This record gives sequence, structure tokens and C-alpha cells, in this order.
Amino acid sequence: CPEEVSQYAEAVVIGEAEVEWKNVLMDAERGTLKPYYKSSQQSSLTGLKFDRSIFSNKKYLPLTLVESGRGCQYKCDFCAVQAFSNSTHTARNPDEIIAEINQIKRKPLIFFVDDNFAINRQHTRELLHALIPLNIRWVSQTSIDVAYDEELLHLMARSGCKGMLIGLESLNPKNLCSMNKSINMMQGGFKQALSNLRRYNIPLYVTFVFGYDEDTEDSFEESVQFAKTHKFFLAAFNHLVPFPGTPLYERLEDEGRLLYDKWWLNEDYGFYMVPFQPAHMTPESLERGCVKSRIEYYKWRSILRRGFDPVNSANLLMMGAFYWTNLLFQQEVSLRNHFPLGDKAWRGEMIKVREIPLPVPTLTQEDHVKYHF
Repeated sequence: CPEEVSQYAEAVVIGEAEVEWKNVLMDAERGTLKPYYKSSQQSSLTGLKFDRSIFSNKKYLPLTLVESGRGCQYKCDFCAVQAFSNSTHTARNPDEIIAEINQIKRKPLIFFVDDNFAINRQHTRELLHALIPLNIRWVSQTSIDVAYDEELLHLMARSGCKGMLIGLESLNPKNLCSMNKSINMMQGGFKQALSNLRRYNIPLYVTFVFGYDEDTEDSFEESVQFAKTHKFFLAAFNHLVPFPGTPLYERLEDEGRLLYDKWWLNEDYGFYMVPFQPAHMTPESLERGCVKSRIEYYKWRSILRRGFDPVNSANLLMMGAFYWTNLLFQQEVSLRNHFPLGDKAWRGEMIKVREIPLPVPTLTQEDHVKYHF
């Protein structure tokens, strides 16, 4: 939504900022800022360096974030990632990733924050081979088709994979086709894929999304029981969110099913509220169904039963992580319901860009050195 941002910013970068940031700074220095800068290409990610000293003495979780690739080539119709990256993927050089990890002093757990960690199989294999000698523990997120690549699963296990987030989304084949995610039904569907992942002792955080046109009140119970049967490490039960720029948003808008004019700007909209009209439920019943599913999955009886699963409690470290994260999820089942997207106590003024440009400040010699390319 660059037109919204441009009301409050003198220049807006559309796309990945690494490509255009140099031009933005140079134009700012000359006093010739353009209203929009649009990246014509994806960032190469070559030579990226991160200053982690800013995290020193901060009370963050013992988790280190590393990016090995960006974007995803799949075109799921609800996904804001594919809308932003135009269904492309860019991978970093494995040698640079390893060098970055080696520079991290404390690395109890590495989280590869990629949108789809294994979308580029050859790149992933090279990286996993390089990770094995490091003897680290890591987690990431990927699509379920990784479960049919035995070599990749073997390398993931050997290189220290301690968990994967995978979007199952729906147990209904018609829903999966509607969201353009029929890949979830390949080679025997979920049963075979989950069996393969279990053989390599990879704990799973799976996500379900409710609100597609084939969903009914029965869909919640079916999904919760499925998750309990497979004893997933964690599971998310969320309603569908139509993000602007996605095919889903455009479809619901064309069908007149959006309940807000730009829900993300509406003061009446809050976290976990459903911003569209489902086909077979009311928005309120869809919201309640998601909350009820979370409550059921994170009851102590469910947690204890899943905690005895050997995949979730392979050692004391994994056992501790299991109970700690499940307790967090239990506490947050409805904690953020209807939480405002902004600070309702704030009484300041949103200052819009003036029609007459502000004078460009004179840059000192130090500034010229700082922004020199």
C-alpha cells in the first residue's frame, strides 16, 4: 500500500530496500528525493553483514536469527510473501552463511528466518553439508514437499535440525486447491509426509488456517484431533487474514465479502477479529472456533500426552523446550484477542507530508563520509 505510506513519508521504497537505498541517500543529500523508488530486481544478498552488538545486554530469547534465503516461488493465494516477492526466491552464498554463524559468540539455537528454507534444494543441500561440522542446533520453516526428499531429510537431521514450521493449512482438499496449495496433497498427502518426517525425528510446528469456503463448524474439531493424533510439538489454529496485495484479498473484495474498508486502518478492528464474511459461518463463530481449538490443544492433558512422544522429548533440552513453549502458548490462547493494532492511548497528530518540501539540511563533512559510497 505505497499510496498510504506516501501520505506520511517524503519518499517510499517499494520492494527490497537494499537495491534502492543507495539512490535514496544520494537523492536526499542532493535535495532531489523522489516520491517513490521501486526496486527493479531482487537483492543478491551477497556481502550482507549484520551488527549484532545492538542486542548486547538485551533480554531477548536465546535465539539467533540468520537469513539463508528470501522469498518463495509458490503462489499460495493468501500469502503476503509471494505478493511482495512476486513468487521469486534469492539464496545467499553458503560460505557467507557459515562465516556469519562462526562469528556468532553464543548460538544455543539458530533460527533460519527464510520464508521457505528448502525451496531451492541444491542450495539447501550445500548449506546442510556445510552445517554438519559446526555441531549446532537450528530450526526453520518450509513447505511440506521437503518430506519426500529422503536425502534432504537425512542431511537436516545430521546438521542439527530441531524443528520445522510447516503450513498444513487445511485437511480439506477443496480448500487446498482453492488456496493454490495442492502441493500439500502430493505423493499420498499428509499421512505419508508426516510419517517421513517422524522417521527422522524432526519436531513439527504446524499451522492450520480456517475461513476458506469449504470450512464449517466441524472443521475445527477435525483439525484439533488430527494434530493430537500426530502429537505435533506445537500447532497454530488461526483464521484466514486477507492481506492487501494478495489474490485472496482481491477475490473477497470482488465478491463484496470484506467487512471493513481497509481493516488494517480501521479503529474498530482488533487482533484476531475476522475482517471478512466466511461462506458457512459468521465472523464471530469463526473467531470463537479458532480460540476454542487453541484452548483444547493446549490443555494440560494434551500437553502431557504429546510431551511423552519421543520426537518431542528426545533429550532433556528438547523436553524443557517443549514444556516451556507449550506453556507460553497456553497462556496466550486468548491474551491478544481484540488487541488494538495501534496505541489507543496515543493522542498525538499523524503529520502528513507537506505540499511545500522542507528545506534540505546542510550536511557536514562527517555526514558526507558517513553516507559516501
